Amino acid sequence: MTFLHPQWLALLAIPVILAFWEWVRRGQPIAVPFDHGTQRRGLILRFFVLCANCLPSVLLAIGIIFLAHPITFLPPEVERQLNNVQIVLDTSGSMAENHGSQENGRHRRFDSAMDAILQFTNYRQGDAFGLTIFSRHFIHWLPLTLDTHSFALARPFIQPNNPKLDPPSMGRHGLPDELWGITYIGKALMGATELLAQRPTGDRMIILITDGESSDIKPPLDAPIIAKLQEQGITVFGILMTNEPVEPALVGIVRATGGEVFNAATPEALKMVFDRIDQMKKVVVLEKKPQVADHYRPFFPAAIGALALGVLALFGLRFTPW
Repeated sequence: MTFLHPQWLALLAIPVILAFWEWVRRGQPIAVPFDHGTQRRGLILRFFVLCANCLPSVLLAIGIIFLAHPITFLPPEVERQLNNVQIVLDTSGSMAENHGSQENGRHRRFDSAMDAILQFTNYRQGDAFGLTIFSRHFIHWLPLTLDTHSFALARPFIQPNNPKLDPPSMGRHGLPDELWGITYIGKALMGATELLAQRPTGDRMIILITDGESSDIKPPLDAPIIAKLQEQGITVFGILMTNEPVEPALVGIVRATGGEVFNAATPEALKMVFDRIDQMKKVVVLEKKPQVADHYRPFFPAAIGALALGVLALFGLRFTPW
């Protein structure tokens, strides 16, 4: 706590002097019939009377403190810089292939990707996340939102469809391969770029998750994609869900934006990749200056208490005998 006008505090000498004088002064003695009696000195009563006489000095001191305008500094507001993250997820039929251990039942590349996405979005609370699914075409399934619960709700509706791998008992889900098959990464990246370009504030990032090559990013088709990403200041991170070499064209696009591309042949490796992305794209905390606030509250109870006791003392707690 400090004071906006500390010069007024010098006046506190006045109530201190008045209170001291109240305790040491003799006053004007008045002769009464029992002055020479054997009654007790009444030291306890004298103490309470002197305390009551000092209450005006206490009120004066509190008034001077109010004039000095007590203030305090509130903790600075902490605000994190918003990251706009568009996850571009391959949902072609090949994403239904097995990924990692199958000891606990069928586990597909799509399952590993969604598990990692859910964990990442829950961990990075405060960032805006969107979801784009793609194969031959792309669909912005989820707009950029702070409500990451939407990803879990979307999961049943975007599963890849692969009749060759999934038994009939699983039923058909996702879009038919005749309509949705083939992987066009370039088209999906351009669509996500246009979406992120609409965000007026915050960093922009694309996390691309795929398991295949794409014919629409091979030179010279990669040049306009790189130019567009750089123009919008978008960083791209690429994740290949296999241990095969990453397509050179994709490596060139990703690294041109300041990102990196990773292989993730197992769920454990995929988790490590997302941890690595989190480290590379740290949360930026913006700390504002401390806020100044009035600090009268601690003095109000003392002022009200002193005023109430002073009023009660007026009903007879004094030295005068009449």
